[in-house]
Amino acid sequence: MSWLRTAQESVARRQLAALAARLRTESSDAMGCHVRAAIDQHAAAVRDILAMTAGRAGPIQLAAYARGIQDVAADRGWHPDTGAPDWVTLRLLAACDLALSDRRSRIHSLPTF
Repeated sequence: MSWLRTAQESVARRQLAALAARLRTESSDAMGCHVRAAIDQHAAAVRDILAMTAGRAGPIQLAAYARGIQDVAADRGWHPDTGAPDWVTLRLLAACDLALSDRRSRIHSLPTF
């Protein structure tokens, strides 16, 4: 992997981590197991969409997807709510979680000596 790709992935992960922190803070009251299940369902859909369109669901693709969701939602007047998470919030949290799980799987798949 080139240094540029590594830097781009690092920036994408930081953006998604900041987004997840902001969304979780704004909707933390409603985070129960049913919300976790909904996020998992959205994550499966995001992974499938990116696999069909981009060929993979790495951090760069996930960050771009999340920016696209935010742009369209903002154009329609959306903003994070403190109540129960809506479709946009769940979708964005799913993209953030996928980036985190991608990083964890890479860490765990490193060879041991």
